[in-house]
Amino acid sequence: MIIGSEGNFGIITEAVIKVKPLPEVRIFDSILFYDWESGVQFMHAVSKTKNYPTSCRLVDNEQFKFGATMKPAAGSQWESFVDAAKKFFVMNVKGYDAETLTACTLLFEGPKEEMEAKHKAVMELSRKFGGMAGGAENGLRGYLLTYLIAYTRDLACQYNVAAESFETSCSWQNVSPLCKKVSARIYSSAEKIGFSKERVWISFRVTQLYETGAAIYVYFTLYHQGIDSAKVVHAYEFVEDAARDEVMLCGGSISHHHGVGKIRKGFMHRTLPPMAIEW
Repeated sequence: MIIGSEGNFGIITEAVIKVKPLPEVRIFDSILFYDWESGVQFMHAVSKTKNYPTSCRLVDNEQFKFGATMKPAAGSQWESFVDAAKKFFVMNVKGYDAETLTACTLLFEGPKEEMEAKHKAVMELSRKFGGMAGGAENGLRGYLLTYLIAYTRDLACQYNVAAESFETSCSWQNVSPLCKKVSARIYSSAEKIGFSKERVWISFRVTQLYETGAAIYVYFTLYHQGIDSAKVVHAYEFVEDAARDEVMLCGGSISHHHGVGKIRKGFMHRTLPPMAIEW
């Protein structure tokens, strides 16, 4: 078996596999929030409890809208009517704004009684932050979208869109400021090399939560039609380096779980002393 990790390759000659029983239940759900900050506050509140879901992810408005475009078309007039009714209720009755709302996907895996209790507690907690249940179907679709993104990225390359993501981690107090500043830095650095704001797409996702902080994924794309293809890779590297620099300035880590590798090694000196790097 050959594996790849941030530019490092190896051959596995031995492996120890730990086998665990399948969970008794798997409970999916989703929650809508009025805005990003409300969602972040909810995630922080969950991290202070003992009701950790197996997985809890918050997507920003850009990624929510992207996911909505990937939803399969209704299979019947009745399904179309139900979808329209749900949208009317969310937007017109509950007052959510399509340009600001965010969504959280949840997964609980384990013993039935324990998971049902955790699920109930988390959903009740969400209401303190203006959360509204979005249902199990949307929760499951949110996780499927995670895997779909990689295929979408490869497809986008055929249509003059360079896309990638990277992750970091930071304290709870820095989550929102980091996202705002990194977004601004990506736009400004892209503009310096000829990419107007209309050619840039940026999105954030909180993927793991801990008592002291969270892991954040940064997604961004550059639409490069009409730009010399030989310059595209350099342009993307320039913008990505600027984004990583801003992450470090905002108190973010060089990586959360992807490791350092060749791409991030230039930032090692800002994380470790020279002696540690040489060693």
